[in-house]
Amino acid sequence: MYRSPMLSKDLHRALINEHLQKLIIIVGLLFFLLVSLQAPAQITDQVVHHKLDIQLLPTLKMIKGQDTLTFPAGSPRKISFVLHKNLKVTVLGHEDTIIALHSAFKSEPYTEYGLTLGSQDNQVSLSYSGVIYDPIKDNSSGGLISSEGATLFENTYWYPSVLDTQKNFEISIRAPAEWTSLTQGQLVRHETNGSTAVTQFKEIYPQEDLYLVAGPFKTTETETSAGKRLGILLREDNPSLAQSYLSVLPGYIEHYSEIIAPYPYESFSVIENLWETGYGMPSFTLLGPSVIRLPFILTSSLPHEVLHNWWGNSVYVDYEKGNWSEGLTTYMADYWQQELLQQDRSYRMKALMNFADFVSANPALDFPVRQFKDRHNASSQAVGYSKSMMIFHLLEFRFGKELFNKALQDFYNENLYQKASFNDLQLSFEKTTSTKLGVFFDQWLDRSGAPLIELTDVKNTQKTDGTFQATYILSQKQSDLYELAVPVVLTLDSGQVLHQLAKLNEKTQRFNLVAASRLKNISVDPDFHLFRQLYNEERPTTLSSILGSPSLHFFFNGNKGDSLQFIQAWVDVLDGKNHLHNINDSFVLPNEGAIILVGNSDTFAEFMKLQLAEQAFQLSENEMSINGTSYKLNEISSVLVSRLKHHPNQSVVWVRWNQETPPAEWAKRLTHYGSSGVLIFKGRPTVLQTTWPVTDSPLQRKM
Repeated sequence: MYRSPMLSKDLHRALINEHLQKLIIIVGLLFFLLVSLQAPAQITDQVVHHKLDIQLLPTLKMIKGQDTLTFPAGSPRKISFVLHKNLKVTVLGHEDTIIALHSAFKSEPYTEYGLTLGSQDNQVSLSYSGVIYDPIKDNSSGGLISSEGATLFENTYWYPSVLDTQKNFEISIRAPAEWTSLTQGQLVRHETNGSTAVTQFKEIYPQEDLYLVAGPFKTTETETSAGKRLGILLREDNPSLAQSYLSVLPGYIEHYSEIIAPYPYESFSVIENLWETGYGMPSFTLLGPSVIRLPFILTSSLPHEVLHNWWGNSVYVDYEKGNWSEGLTTYMADYWQQELLQQDRSYRMKALMNFADFVSANPALDFPVRQFKDRHNASSQAVGYSKSMMIFHLLEFRFGKELFNKALQDFYNENLYQKASFNDLQLSFEKTTSTKLGVFFDQWLDRSGAPLIELTDVKNTQKTDGTFQATYILSQKQSDLYELAVPVVLTLDSGQVLHQLAKLNEKTQRFNLVAASRLKNISVDPDFHLFRQLYNEERPTTLSSILGSPSLHFFFNGNKGDSLQFIQAWVDVLDGKNHLHNINDSFVLPNEGAIILVGNSDTFAEFMKLQLAEQAFQLSENEMSINGTSYKLNEISSVLVSRLKHHPNQSVVWVRWNQETPPAEWAKRLTHYGSSGVLIFKGRPTVLQTTWPVTDSPLQRKM
């Protein structure tokens, strides 16, 4: 993910409007407020230049700063800005004045000020200082300065910020000599004078946000073939970890530079944060101490955050018109990595499964892609990441990789350092492909849900000339029809495999094929190229079918307190309605919702043996065997997911753990394994992560 600056701005604009309404009764400020309320709108999308001189005082948790702001020509004389509520600010010019429009209410992190420009040069200098320290709680902080380091976001309000404006800047940062300071922009100067290090950066291109990270980092650097600096900034020296990042970073930078445009910044850094984060800022990614050490980050989050320097951090997102960046970045980074492993089919299937489990299972959580701004739960991620990613795949599947990349190159060049929307993407794809795509974008972006395809009436007929005609009917089962290009794979008796792209625009359509050999098998979208609803029979049962259920039935042994610890951990993070059933009272299953069997129990063991009778699964008093491999129960923790025999639309999961596994901590980790249906852990590591085989799909027919 990348940090979504506009979300905080949306919230703060709403809060500002609320406070303006409260203040409107103050007659003395009425005129000023009305003018300042208009001011940001008049300079929106124009660039404010900041010349910043910053001093960090870590032991005092303080910042001292001076900011000379230069406003674009034609700016109003009255302008409002926001600054962290703990910072005291004064204006340095004799002709300029500031007034506090309102102090921070409750948990607001900022105070809003009104600025009146007295001189005619559109320039004002402000001096400010104070403490910035939002303590880390539950791996979250709004920004802080401490002896361990400083992490300051846009919504930390660590410098005078005029909301809804872009900015470029020059910044000089003074910090302890052993510290490294970093922000986006070109490094101009770094020198150490006694106990103080002075670092200067300059950014001439318009930015959405301004960040500052500093601390006593151990830095390892290299350069790309194009001369871009790459750095790994760690809290403790770890050459092997640093090298693991530097071994892959140049390739990611060069890959995206080739298919989109040259890398838009002078450097890229991987920085270890003070708490667990996974943020992508312009020219760096901020990863938590545990996150940065996860081996899969190198081929998952890392290329994702690198790519955000093109999508989101140099072509900006017009959030009011929908966040296109996450879906596109997921497709070109996460999905691309799976393509390299030849696991792209599986990744597409998992995207459809995420939508089925977290959205289709609870339609009240569904919404059109164009309304997506940022993920805040599993259902919003399934729409804004999974569905959006599949829409970009549909475009590449239709036009091919070469035209797809050319369209994105056009989109990038036309919108560099500007806010862009899905409409701008549509214009670039239409221009590049010479195809009108209004229907395509409207149906996928402005509708919720997904089409459901049905295959019926498959027939073989031998003609008088000895050839064979195969016919089949495809139908759309949902109420609103789509214009679809449905991949169909036909296998003949001769062994020949033919591919059709069935244009399905009506409720029901018949299609045919004439061939020299008889049709043996037909498969509709077997590789999941189309965004659509899945049938239960064509997908493995996974943990996400439990996690996304609107109704969760927990069964547990009331005599075992650790079971309640596990249950509480899931209740805290899952959105479904919770029902608790103590098996000491009864073990009667409901006919709706997901079934969660919690803890070691002979009752649960016997029940799961019945559900998994057709799988390669055996269970005894001391051992569990899966696909021929045996595991001792006292050495492992396990997760087994299945569909109920008597009710295939319901899923059941049995979670059990050994004495060395903390149930609450383990429960939270399990929420990250939604695409798995079988999990075996020995301690923290997984020794088995898979799914049970699927049965025949309703979208396949054998003749």
